[in-house]
Amino acid sequence: MKHAKNIIILIAALFLGSSCSSVMVSQDYDLSTSFADYSQFSLVEKDPERKTDPRYDNEILNSRFYGIITKRMQEKGFELQKNKEKTDLLISFNYAIRPKMDLLNINRQVGFSFGSYTRYGGVGAGTCTDISEFDQGILFIDMRDASTGKLIWRGAGTDIVSIYDTPEKISSQVDEMVTAVLKKFPPN
Repeated sequence: MKHAKNIIILIAALFLGSSCSSVMVSQDYDLSTSFADYSQFSLVEKDPERKTDPRYDNEILNSRFYGIITKRMQEKGFELQKNKEKTDLLISFNYAIRPKMDLLNINRQVGFSFGSYTRYGGVGAGTCTDISEFDQGILFIDMRDASTGKLIWRGAGTDIVSIYDTPEKISSQVDEMVTAVLKKFPPN
């Protein structure tokens, strides 16, 4: 009995662990590009005059994204080059938040009742749909060949955006997204 209880707890833990939010990632790249030819990168700053949603387009958040992109690229052996004329790769990012809705459950119910003595019986049916509304963050990281300006790699990641009360928690979510997207770079 104790062994069966442990198995049930293990299965429940695995189910709950697999249902946790994680970053969904995709990538696309130029198949003719040899990524081994690149060793340096520079960051392309966002246009400060661009008017967008203040929830995600602010200097503090942009600084977090650039800092973590720089850190992850350096961990992969790429060197940050401040002079854009002497670099191999130009890296930029775009981040946006969009509202999403998900259908969580569709419950179908059918009921029967039987009458007794002078009462009538009946049949009933019903459905119930649970709708969840949330914000989804979308991160695109673009890498361009510095000499040609040609886009050679794009990574994209999506995740549920939470509201956090501390800068450390915000940085943690930014780190999780950037790390997941750059995990697929370089593709070769």
